[in-house]
Amino acid sequence: MIKIVRAKVEDSEELRKLETRIWRERVTNKYDLSDMIRFSYAYIAKDENKTVGGIYGYKTKDGKFYVCDWFVDKRYRKRGIGSKLYKRLIKDIKLPIVSFLDPNYPPTIKAHKKLGFKILKKVKNAYGRIKGLEDGYQLLAELRKK
Repeated sequence: MIKIVRAKVEDSEELRKLETRIWRERVTNKYDLSDMIRFSYAYIAKDENKTVGGIYGYKTKDGKFYVCDWFVDKRYRKRGIGSKLYKRLIKDIKLPIVSFLDPNYPPTIKAHKKLGFKILKKVKNAYGRIKGLEDGYQLLAELRKK
């Protein structure tokens, strides 16, 4: 049975390895993710003792909560785990939630819309990258709390 729990600092290495395996690149370093867990919000999906998914982010200076990453091991997808991770975060966060979405990956857009997110606008070079995967357009999505 899959459990969604608040991540602990000692989960950071396993979470980082899973994230790297899924995205095929190192997204966070060993210090950033443990700080994110310690000082902000991070949740993991556990199957017994194995981490199979995660979601994390932080409060922005304009009073919103930015989701940095949301991921589920490919072997565990299509089981509602990603939705459970987001729903747990939504329950605990009392702020509007924002995230950048890849416009070339329809499953993430569909999942965010199903959770109630609205696409606000297209943002060119959202991460300030000179060259790379994310130097094109990203979609800014927001979920406003009722």
